[in-house]
Amino acid sequence: MTQPRPETDRPVEEAGTPANEIDLLRKRVGRVEEQVRALAEATLALARGMEAGPLEEPGQGRAERAARLAHELLLAADHPGREGGPA
Repeated sequence: MTQPRPETDRPVEEAGTPANEIDLLRKRVGRVEEQVRALAEATLALARGMEAGPLEEPGQGRAERAARLAHELLLAADHPGREGGPA
């Protein structure tokens, strides 16, 4: 009878090699970096939308357009926090 390795809950045949584990971690870090870039772009779009020029009249819909753009950026990036998206 084969015993699981004490340092993991997985049987020996399911345990990854160090090279595989490093590759998986690199992919996860890459995905996190993509998500951070998308969040930064969305935040910048919102910040720009909240800035009103001194000659701009109120009620120009700038904030609404910025919010829509930020939402579209997050959707395009397939951000996990979006409704109905992968978690």
